[in-house]
Amino acid sequence: MPVKQNPFIWTALLLLFCACSAPTREIAFPLEEMAPGDLAFRCGRGVFSRAVTVAEEDGVYSHVGILVQDGGQWKVVHAVPGEREFKGDYDRVKMENLEVFFAPDRALRGCLVHTGLRDSTLVESLCREAIQNARDSVRFDNDYNLQDSSQVYCTEFVWRLYLKRGMDLTEGRRRFIRALQINGDVILPEHLLDYSNNFVYLCF
Repeated sequence: MPVKQNPFIWTALLLLFCACSAPTREIAFPLEEMAPGDLAFRCGRGVFSRAVTVAEEDGVYSHVGILVQDGGQWKVVHAVPGEREFKGDYDRVKMENLEVFFAPDRALRGCLVHTGLRDSTLVESLCREAIQNARDSVRFDNDYNLQDSSQVYCTEFVWRLYLKRGMDLTEGRRRFIRALQINGDVILPEHLLDYSNNFVYLCF
């Protein structure tokens, strides 16, 4: 299958980017269905989010993280750019409460997804590694280079964690992008969302 190329993605971004609004909402999370290791997708409000959905052409979501339980609370571990929290901070893997991840000022819409990973030992090790990456403040990969695993971008972070457990959530899907510092194949949120064993149990 030929790889799509779109060298004008950032031009399109500048033309399409506009302020979006959504009503303040309270999300009723289905706690009885949620499981560690599930995926949390969102479409953000910023310029980067618009860039991702333009790259996807028909994209719905721009960002993804992994659900974990920590200290008796549901949290999302994700690699994220542009959310620095203090002086000297940098783009990195972080862990935050589920409600913060889906806060109205960060998410226009979102969904929660089961991937089909049921082995409790694998789920535990996946979540433990995800949390440790957040505690180690692993750097966000602003070059989007899949050949370098020392830094990760959001979809790469999720993909690598699952791949270590024998599941390729992308099933080989990639998109070639040449724009700004990006020049190569990247994993987009849709490539994870389209995994054949996924089950979406919450959309808003």
